[in-house]
Amino acid sequence: MSGALRIPGRRWPWFAVPVAVAVASRAYSLAILGALSLVPGMRSGLPAVWDAAWYLRIAGTGYHAWVVGGGHDFAFFPAWPLLVKVASLGVLPTALVGTALANALFVAAAALIWRVLDERLGREAATGGVALLSFAPPAYVFSLPYSEPLFLVAAAVYFGAGAASRWRVAAAALAMFARISGAAIVASALTRAALSRGRERRASLAAAAGGVIAFAIWWGFIAHLTGQLTGFLHGSPSWAGGASGLARIEVALARPTISRLVWLAFLGIMTAGAVGLIRADLELAVFSVAALALALLPGGIVSSMPRYALAAFPAFGGLALLARRLDRRLVVALAVVFAAGQVLFAAWAMTAPPLGAAP
Repeated sequence: MSGALRIPGRRWPWFAVPVAVAVASRAYSLAILGALSLVPGMRSGLPAVWDAAWYLRIAGTGYHAWVVGGGHDFAFFPAWPLLVKVASLGVLPTALVGTALANALFVAAAALIWRVLDERLGREAATGGVALLSFAPPAYVFSLPYSEPLFLVAAAVYFGAGAASRWRVAAAALAMFARISGAAIVASALTRAALSRGRERRASLAAAAGGVIAFAIWWGFIAHLTGQLTGFLHGSPSWAGGASGLARIEVALARPTISRLVWLAFLGIMTAGAVGLIRADLELAVFSVAALALALLPGGIVSSMPRYALAAFPAFGGLALLARRLDRRLVVALAVVFAAGQVLFAAWAMTAPPLGAAP
């Protein structure tokens, strides 16, 4: 892979295209959210809506042992609210700081993700994958104070580092402190360890241990906060009555609506992209499948699942690969469909009744 993009008459740095795509996508998402906020009947208070409101509240007042606002705030992992708190310096508006950080981190994540996909899947899959991720139907959350951009930076650093790099341990730990999706990195690290030997195997096991230790620290903090060893288990499940994501999917299929069917269709598309990576890059495939499967844990709801799927960023590269095999123009067509779908997904999010988690 060369260090720059070759364009007739000019030589651009390798990150020029993914950064341009990411910046354009953030302008697009902000325009959608801004326009929707002006429509009568839509939710007000942007950007502090849904999960963003919880993260900002935690940044301001910390975690609580008791139910706050209908659920346990320790369902939300600590890295993102801590970053917002530190960046606000105790004086700046956390909503403004969180929004700026989320948009900036996504642009950085897009560049890092492009690099990972370029090295592993090829340049066309990298560019197509970043475009599909950037304009995906639930991608409006990258412009709100959500933890997804931070997680993507950590995951991209993890996969971009060498297989034996110590950076992988730190990245795996940060990813786990950011979202439960960090467990998908642990799964991929264990897969890499099983398929490698020597230093690379030890490094992969160390990365998996980094993620497990981070989760254990978070579990221990919640146990101390609540006075219950199993306190963590009362977090996310409290938002969906303890039902699993699989049970929620069964209900959605038994009582289908247009929105539920579209959400599930998007999950199906993402699953196809993840499975399509198995032959191309097993490590990325395991990570993507595991990240998607985590939506089936207790507390997962169908309306939130498309957003959870954003963590499985290699699946977008897998989609680009699948589309290119049929017709290269399909990648562009799919990106256009995704961008149009973002208007619909954002509108549903801004009009849906509170469910305890953001769509």
